Amino acid sequence: MSAAGQCWYAGASMSLVALWFGVWLAAPPTVPGEIDHEPRDPLIYGGEDIDPGEWPAVVAVRTSKLCTGTLIAPDLILTAAHCFDPEPVADVRIYFGDDLATGNEVSSSEWGRHPDFCLPADCGEDLHDFAWVRLPAPVAIEPIIPITDPLEFDEVMRAGTQLWFVGYGEDESAVVGTKREVLASLTSFNESGREFRAGGGGKDTCLGDSGGPALVQLGSGEWRLAGVISRGGACGEGGIYGVPLPELCWLRDDSGTDLLPAGCEQCDCVMLNGEQPDEGCDCELVPVAPERAPSWWLVVLELGVIAGLGLWLRRGRAC
Repeated sequence: MSAAGQCWYAGASMSLVALWFGVWLAAPPTVPGEIDHEPRDPLIYGGEDIDPGEWPAVVAVRTSKLCTGTLIAPDLILTAAHCFDPEPVADVRIYFGDDLATGNEVSSSEWGRHPDFCLPADCGEDLHDFAWVRLPAPVAIEPIIPITDPLEFDEVMRAGTQLWFVGYGEDESAVVGTKREVLASLTSFNESGREFRAGGGGKDTCLGDSGGPALVQLGSGEWRLAGVISRGGACGEGGIYGVPLPELCWLRDDSGTDLLPAGCEQCDCVMLNGEQPDEGCDCELVPVAPERAPSWWLVVLELGVIAGLGLWLRRGRAC
């Protein structure tokens, strides 16, 4: 359980002791593990304004909310599905540049949301929180593509990896609409490997950063989109990011933009759940955190915490 989840139930001293004991036993592992699902308010934070013209592939996405997105192809933006909730959204405005006031605005009415998207209250995790927006014409900006090769994923996506978070969201002074960046670490994966937690300790994404990127640099020096911000809690305490890699087949079929690696036309090379690929696929499976057998003390602790503390819900990080 993370520090964000260490609340206590007034008047229940025994629950406090049990909670402390459980936190000590369940301290985060040094390898990717389970994502903590304790709630925090949905609030870049602890970072700084970008240098002029930096990260041009990161854009602002305006529906009824302010979000952030990433140019992953010359005419395609990847962002978060909850930025389009509630539907319908007739017009999407995309802003290129360092801030909304001076950025170049482009409008689009062509977009798509993952059909399996669900809210945290309904799913808890693996929300498939992805959406795409088609630009009316290609732009002369170099895209930042997602990690598309499981070997690349294996190279960099582990606990402790440093990621750059970029977005137009709220900072410590509640200023929104200026592109900012912050460097923070990947801390853990959920069981399926489709989501990871990153940031914390005052370095985080915030309101308006939903759909924005977690960017990782490969050993070759190339940048890749490693995650898309989905939700989180209080600004500065870390957030939950969706992994684009296993969604590349949906992206191809829904938007027509194919980023799949060569030899993976049947979508059997981008799995994260440990299933065996079809014969003939020469890709490697992406490793995920090993399953851990339940322990009696965890069961007792969980029941006590649920009874004494109740449940909270995460919210998205759109403005």
